[in-house]
Amino acid sequence: MSIRIDGVTEGELAALAEQAGSRNAAVVAAIHAAYRQHLRDRLREESTALRDNPEYQAAVQAAREDMGADEAW
Repeated sequence: MSIRIDGVTEGELAALAEQAGSRNAAVVAAIHAAYRQHLRDRLREESTALRDNPEYQAAVQAAREDMGADEAW
């Protein structure tokens, strides 16, 4: 894979490479970090959508009532 980067990005990559041990390791670590952030963002979006969905909230409340969840505490 080949990419073109500007001077600022080159400096940032150099700093990351120093910490990671190589430019390759820095790029791989950055990709993994970006992917984990992507998953967290998706999870946050999905949980917000469920939180704001009245049908889902009604189903959750019905399930809690069926289980007697409020009586457990």
